[in-house]
Amino acid sequence: MLLKSLTICLGLVAFNFSFSQSTPSAKFKPISEPLRTYKNTIDPAVTNISFTTLKKTTGDKLRITGIVKNIGGKNFTSGENQQFIQLWEIRSAVDRHKLKDLAFTRLNAGQELKISIELPAIKPGKEFPPDYQILIVYDPDIYIDANKNNDDAVSSNNSLTKNPRP
Repeated sequence: MLLKSLTICLGLVAFNFSFSQSTPSAKFKPISEPLRTYKNTIDPAVTNISFTTLKKTTGDKLRITGIVKNIGGKNFTSGENQQFIQLWEIRSAVDRHKLKDLAFTRLNAGQELKISIELPAIKPGKEFPPDYQILIVYDPDIYIDANKNNDDAVSSNNSLTKNPRP
């Protein structure tokens, strides 16, 4: 165990601080805080968007696939029409088009859901192809509905935007 002491004197008042640091033994290592939080939460998250060219000889179709995974340690269970996975095409800040909705009511810990769509392929001459966005959208009152099994712990991972250009 390492013990350090610090004394600060401000005018007539002195403050004494002691710090100790212990090294965990090989037998008992503490669990990191993010891991502890992970095991005790429900956290549906958008984890990936992928683009696949179909009919590669002609480049006719582009398949866009989004993945939502419950990265928390508890199961997500909710009512119908309270949450959706949405796939959007974003051409500009003011030109957005919803391409697909996928409703879900259950997402077990570690389980993944996929949303996908096939569109005409982006031609090589198209200078600025649109971005694509996957969103998890919740009913506005989902946090106050008295169901603790549908409260998302981390809202910052509920969307992901990518462009199909490499």
